[in-house]
Amino acid sequence: MFLSKTPSKLSFGLFAIASMCAAADTPLWEPAKVVAVEQVFAPAKEPDPSCRNLPKGATPPARCRPSALRAEQFWRVTVDVGNKRFMVRPYRAAKLIDALNQDGMDYIDPHLTPGSPIEAAVVSSKAIRLRTDQGAGIPAIVDSQELLSSVQVVSRPESAAVTPGSKIVLLENSDFRDLEAQEMKPQNIGDGVMLYSFPGETSPVRASSRTPAFLLLADTEAASAGTLELARLQVGKGVRELASAKNRSAFSLTIVVTKPSATLRKVNVKDPLPPGEYVLLLENSNRAFLFEVR
Repeated sequence: MFLSKTPSKLSFGLFAIASMCAAADTPLWEPAKVVAVEQVFAPAKEPDPSCRNLPKGATPPARCRPSALRAEQFWRVTVDVGNKRFMVRPYRAAKLIDALNQDGMDYIDPHLTPGSPIEAAVVSSKAIRLRTDQGAGIPAIVDSQELLSSVQVVSRPESAAVTPGSKIVLLENSDFRDLEAQEMKPQNIGDGVMLYSFPGETSPVRASSRTPAFLLLADTEAASAGTLELARLQVGKGVRELASAKNRSAFSLTIVVTKPSATLRKVNVKDPLPPGEYVLLLENSNRAFLFEVR
């Protein structure tokens, strides 16, 4: 029996993937500068009616696939490379066999801070690598890029006095207002769901803006670590409640988190908040920070 010398389409595909991986291992590195780092959380989406009415056996469009509907958390890094500014999402490099996986990227925290000098390698219009040492760096997906017409000055938020312990404050009218802080006492109601209850139907802290901004102030870098979540509370009979499963509430809202320094994080909401009671939660903390929007 003779083996064919003509390569198959699959061989060509694997060769192309291997070639791209090999090219990424020897990129051209350039000096770069981190402009901003944001932590973004987008809650899971509900499929629209058209997704539910697909004919049996039909291939669902991209918007209806599980990968497009599930919750996402990623870090968006803005970095200047030469005369260009890139907004990218760092991710964990996949093994060759995982290159055909379409379930989504495994995004990672790049552990970068604004103003940090780094090196970057532009692999293509859709891919870039970042590094802080002489290693291979981490890959990142390019969301957007723009040409810089002049030297950009990176602006930083004014520093705020940090009191002992971690807390979250509301930024309003060029001032800081402490949020209502309550100890978290979860109640297990079964099926992996925890119920958090806070006395009182309304918070004494009212945000005058529908798009409030907050600062997490910490005395140490470790105290500021962990995922932040903004959720709307359910109100009734003198109590505000939140049901959470797998460390995420069904009423989670999309927020953008930036890290101006090691012990300071800024939180912005993506969309205007409707009137109601809200809570900010910090992972690994036993305190909740509450406020009201009218």
